[in-house]
Amino acid sequence: MNLCNINNFYLIIAEKSKAAKKIAEALSDKPVLCRKYGVNYWVVTYYDNSKYVIAPAAGHLFGLQGKSGFPVYDADWKPLWEIDKNAYYTKKYYRLISTLSKYATGFVNACDYDIEGSVIGYLIIKYLGDIKRAKRMKFSALTKNDILYAFKNMSSLDYNMINAGVTRHKIDWLWGINISRALMLSLQDFAKKRVILSAGRVQSPTLVQVVNSEIERNLFIPLPKFTVSINVKIRDYTLKIKLDKEFDRISEAKDFLNKLVNKKVRIIKIENKIKILERPSPFNLTDLQVEAGRIYGISPYNVERIAEDLYLDGLISYPRTNSQKIPPTISVYNIVKGLENSSYKELISLVKKISGGNYIVKQGSKDDPAHPAIHPTGEPPKKLPVNKFKLYDLIVRRFLASISADAKIATTYYTARVLDFPLEFTISYTKILEKNWLEIYHFHNINEDKPIILSKEDEGLIQGGKIDISLSRSIPRYTKVSLLKWMEYSNLGTEATRGRIIEILVKRRYLTSSGKYLIPTKLGFYVAEVLNKFFPDIADVKMTADMENKLELIKTGNISENYVIKENIERLNKFIEEYKVNKDKVGESLAKGLGLVKVARCKLCDLEQYKDELCKYHYEAKLKLLDTVKIWEERTGYDYKKILKRIGNSRSTGKYVKDVVAYLLNGDESHAKLKR
Repeated sequence: MNLCNINNFYLIIAEKSKAAKKIAEALSDKPVLCRKYGVNYWVVTYYDNSKYVIAPAAGHLFGLQGKSGFPVYDADWKPLWEIDKNAYYTKKYYRLISTLSKYATGFVNACDYDIEGSVIGYLIIKYLGDIKRAKRMKFSALTKNDILYAFKNMSSLDYNMINAGVTRHKIDWLWGINISRALMLSLQDFAKKRVILSAGRVQSPTLVQVVNSEIERNLFIPLPKFTVSINVKIRDYTLKIKLDKEFDRISEAKDFLNKLVNKKVRIIKIENKIKILERPSPFNLTDLQVEAGRIYGISPYNVERIAEDLYLDGLISYPRTNSQKIPPTISVYNIVKGLENSSYKELISLVKKISGGNYIVKQGSKDDPAHPAIHPTGEPPKKLPVNKFKLYDLIVRRFLASISADAKIATTYYTARVLDFPLEFTISYTKILEKNWLEIYHFHNINEDKPIILSKEDEGLIQGGKIDISLSRSIPRYTKVSLLKWMEYSNLGTEATRGRIIEILVKRRYLTSSGKYLIPTKLGFYVAEVLNKFFPDIADVKMTADMENKLELIKTGNISENYVIKENIERLNKFIEEYKVNKDKVGESLAKGLGLVKVARCKLCDLEQYKDELCKYHYEAKLKLLDTVKIWEERTGYDYKKILKRIGNSRSTGKYVKDVVAYLLNGDESHAKLKR
């Protein structure tokens, strides 16, 4: 009997080919490999003689498509290959499942157990099969035990998850298509040129945040503060101590130091403090993206892609999770035992020694009802490519660290008093007593100090010192990792979408990369300016964060999808009314940003002039500089040229300010003009 041509079977739909193969191999020792339309699928006979066909999708096979024009409110689900030429490869998967569905007596959604996986399987079964005869498999790892447990404990379709996912798609489509078309239409009507532009519910406030942050950085002017460091001789130690005291004026700092030189000091108190450095919890996706970015410089989007490959290889649990917890249903002992048969044998021995073989997971605070924290499955890895190995090693070490033991650190504090002067300061050194998890997760470093052995009543002498000038610092520029953390903090997007949104902003040429940093392009500045000026609700994180909360309420069954969609249409109508009033101004701003209309350019950059032949940013920088120079003069006593040079040479000084400083120092504007 040719099992590839059977009828009356249950059709199990997996999200990817690797997952389909894993499911087939878990259900049978001898799955039959079949092929149709260039796609592999598998047939298995289960112990009760029932037949199952396991077929892969390729992620989403359906997408939303609406009518042309603006505004547009209605969309239908269409085969993705019909509406997106870049997704034409999905046609063969569509054809395969469509053909198999004709002969299936039941359907199983075995796509990833998250909102997207629930929607993918639901739409396939709804449009190609029979939703009334559908079940759901839920697993967090592609191991045989996990798959078999999910297979034996199938449930009905998870409609709360489905409703939340479908609503998210519809809302994102509504906002994305209408904002994007509004921008393009206004530009086309003004400049008579069609340019592809995009904006969206999550994308827009994220872009605006980066641009606003960059403007703040570029306008930043550091102010000076002064600190005093003293050289103290006690016993055989010559110690440099930075005093915990700041001065606004250099004269005050000098006077303070002069009073300290040649003063005696005495040790008046000794304290020994033990600090427990708690071991970390296992990763959720955001934690993994942050650490992989910090340690290896891997972008959040690529971390997600690599982690998904490791999951499909059966090496780690499902990565798109917010959980930092490992539930008791997962056998930590079996995972550790599995890793003993790999290159981690020596590390496992160390974990056993540290923990005494009593594996208690350090549970984090964040949870996810669908999946546990990311953890290795215990399957021994084969040779992995470099980045795959780096990420897998990070996950394994973090998991093993979470079941080891806390580290212990001792710090000795000596309190010293200056005799005949109202000042006390602290001398300290730190020693690691028990490294424990620090030996396993060696990406977290604690520096030990050289011991300083002093006794109470020991006396010493302040032999000298110096004045240090420190300049205030601007906010740091965003990296992909720090922007991801900001998105999580602001409740924008999900674990599965944040990395992709950042990549879209780069792909659309709104942001560009300079080393590890993200910098807005000229187009990005103008689009953000348009959104900020004319459509502030879209640029505000509050609206999008509120929508994320509503989607979570759909997922828990506490609010209906129809209510949320209706609310979004009402907000969208408000946007459309604002757009109609500002359409020409929007088109003009975008045309200027794209260089489609001639403008009088700022003498320091290629933006439009605002005042005094400067753009509004350089003009604002100039005004700030006028005020700040006066503060510098009061604090330092420097002349204005020395002040300008110090400001211009500071790494903290913003670009717009540096441009103005260079312009002034080149003699293009006199001191008298600067003072006006």
